[in-house]
Amino acid sequence: MKDCDVAIVGAGPAGSSAAIALARRGYDVVLIDKQQFPREKLCGDFVNPINWPVFENLSVAEGVLAQPHGEVSGFRITACSGEAAETSFKAAPQQRAIGLGLRRAFLDQVLVERAAELGVSVRLGSRVEGLIRAEQAWRVALGTEEILRAKLIIGADGRNSWVAQHLGMNTSSSTHGRSIGFQTRLRSPDAAQGKIEIHLFPGGYAGLVALGDGTVSLGLAIDRATLPRARIADFLLAECLPQNPHLKGILSRSERVAELRSAYPVYFPRRRCYTDGAVLAGDAARVSEPISGEGVFFAMQSGLLAADTLDQALRSGEVAADVLRRYEQRCVRAFRRRFVLNSLLRMAIYRPYFLTPLIRLAEKNSRILSSLVDRVCQPQAVR
Repeated sequence: MKDCDVAIVGAGPAGSSAAIALARRGYDVVLIDKQQFPREKLCGDFVNPINWPVFENLSVAEGVLAQPHGEVSGFRITACSGEAAETSFKAAPQQRAIGLGLRRAFLDQVLVERAAELGVSVRLGSRVEGLIRAEQAWRVALGTEEILRAKLIIGADGRNSWVAQHLGMNTSSSTHGRSIGFQTRLRSPDAAQGKIEIHLFPGGYAGLVALGDGTVSLGLAIDRATLPRARIADFLLAECLPQNPHLKGILSRSERVAELRSAYPVYFPRRRCYTDGAVLAGDAARVSEPISGEGVFFAMQSGLLAADTLDQALRSGEVAADVLRRYEQRCVRAFRRRFVLNSLLRMAIYRPYFLTPLIRLAEKNSRILSSLVDRVCQPQAVR
């Protein structure tokens, strides 16, 4: 049996960021994931410029830039009726003003490798099959028959978090939602060059970003009521998305080079993210927001906040739920304004009758779109 200070379930951006932060503080950390890395992950593959201060804090910025990627310096949005508006990213002094088109498999690998460099014990391809709290510690049983004993647990194992379900941390059992998410890659060397693009179509929206290797990531969210029972990929790519003339042109020049993956629902109700001796981070805590491409930022930042809270708990020896509740409170404070903004964006993007006139107005007055994009994409200091 291996003893450790913190066992982290899930090695995505939230779990790896927490592992890095805790390892730098001298804690013995075990990072567990049921998948072998690198692994594909349904994601829009857009790294928002707001992530650079976090990357610098984690000392992974150069490692991220060393991966195959496309540079993104602006934003473009189009409507089915043909309107289009675009703007460039701006940055505060001494901050990077670019985003990246970067496959999640590469980003996650960089973060995991950084954690391993700092002495984190990484267990990839290991599924957690048992989690029992006894004598002020957790007994963690892995499918590899290894047993861990940890003082604290971080569940960073995604939106359908096994840790959250096992520990009774769901505030709602509902998994119903309006939208289904899809993602694939297209070979389309001339598409989305230098920009993250959002294209509206009846029932949803699609995001495109170039990945620097002649392919683009195509992610979309669509009202599930509009989908047929069969041949969904053909319906989306041949009938649904081409209703936007900009998408139609791109798709006519493109070849699909990856399977179409899906996730449902796109949006989840919030859940409590703390209990005695454990917290949730990233998608498991449901702090992600796909509408604005900030999911990686929310995940990493929540991982850092979780690490900071657990550091304080370990130092004080107080790990009860009423103490760890500070973590949820800090997440609420840190993300409140962005949550409000994203809620408004989500409300607008499914209402083309409302958004199309705004795109038309933004074509004539670039300040409207620039102000909005600055709020979503301008880097901010890590707290």
